Amino acid sequence: MKTVLSRILLGFISLTLIFLLGFPLISFTGEKQGKVILNDKVTFPFKINSNTKVLLLYFGYVGCRTICVPSLEEIAQIANHFANSRTVAFYFINISKNGKEANDFAKYFHKNITGLDLPSKDVSKLMSSLRAYSSASLSGDNEISHTGYLYLIKQNEIKNFTLKYMYYTRPFDKNSIIIDIKKELKWIYQHYLEDMKNYLFF
Repeated sequence: MKTVLSRILLGFISLTLIFLLGFPLISFTGEKQGKVILNDKVTFPFKINSNTKVLLLYFGYVGCRTICVPSLEEIAQIANHFANSRTVAFYFINISKNGKEANDFAKYFHKNITGLDLPSKDVSKLMSSLRAYSSASLSGDNEISHTGYLYLIKQNEIKNFTLKYMYYTRPFDKNSIIIDIKKELKWIYQHYLEDMKNYLFF
């Protein structure tokens, strides 16, 4: 019993240290939603529609109950707010090596959440670039210990992706995330109009 508790405590400390060491030069907000402000370039190993201007991405696995289910329920509420939008997308990336039902699992929560089963090397590379981590459960069962961050990423007019925010506090502050999405969409459209104006009157 003591051994199991020691391993759990060690795992928690390790994830905490990784989190702190992984963000030495970024800005933490004092807002209640608990987010990190970033400006990192991101490359995806899968195709994203060019109409998508802002996307939310979450790592988890099929069958995860302790973290993924409540998180996906919250993400579904955000997706519901943008249900008729073609510019906002939602992705659930399955981190299990044996998972093959990510899309069915994701769409159980909302029809607009896309679940993806990617090759392990692609998942690992994407997780590393977004500072996400996972490991086998210390309790010895089939659970996977993983970070439960939610990422807001935007796509510009030349199809480059930038990680803008990472939300690390659960439950997620849904209203604040919705406001952040709207702000990013507004910024994108304003710059698009400015570029069009400069182009037409050059």
